[in-house]
Amino acid sequence: MNTFDYVMLALLVLGGLIGFRKGLITGLSRFIGKIAAIGIAVFFYKPFLNLLEPVLGLEAKLEPKIGNFLTKIAESKASGTDPYGAADSIRQSMIGQATPVLTDYVLKIGAVLLLFILAACIINLIIALVITPIAKNLSFINRGGGLLFGLLSTFVVISLVLGLFSPLLSTGDSGLLKTGSSLLYPWFMQGYDLILSGISVFAGDILDNPLNSIPLLNGLV
Repeated sequence: MNTFDYVMLALLVLGGLIGFRKGLITGLSRFIGKIAAIGIAVFFYKPFLNLLEPVLGLEAKLEPKIGNFLTKIAESKASGTDPYGAADSIRQSMIGQATPVLTDYVLKIGAVLLLFILAACIINLIIALVITPIAKNLSFINRGGGLLFGLLSTFVVISLVLGLFSPLLSTGDSGLLKTGSSLLYPWFMQGYDLILSGISVFAGDILDNPLNSIPLLNGLV
């Protein structure tokens, strides 16, 4: 296990303890609320992003930074054994193709995550006002159920965040967060695959990673 695993374990334990304190009814409600928030984020991220883009000009600000980011990755992979510069020309062409794709993806996952957070906060507020007061008197069994759903809710959120950012987390020789040596990261990716399979039933492949086909981001350049 590495530092990444310990941080993820701490987040899971924290989520479980919060669920234990809240109990089964609130914990189950929060879990269902997380699923509902994912649905809201997936179905409404496009109009949400269209609302933000003209005001913030995000694409114009992000694209140069992402181009520089990809250039640094390409330079770090350059072998320095090509006297004719053919490989460099290919890399520059790939950077030109990858930059708008990665920019669009970053904007999409940013909109999805921000809308998910907003929806989850509103749903949690409703739960706190309506359901939590009803579930004040909790038995140990109810608290145990709350612990379970607290862990599940935290697992869903972590899986969603890591899954959306997986192209960036795994970019480079060892990845930004050293996920290559992590024991828990594959489990979170399996959780993300389950989320995708559920979303695809209603919304198709809108969250599928479009970057897997780009060699620059898969260690092939």
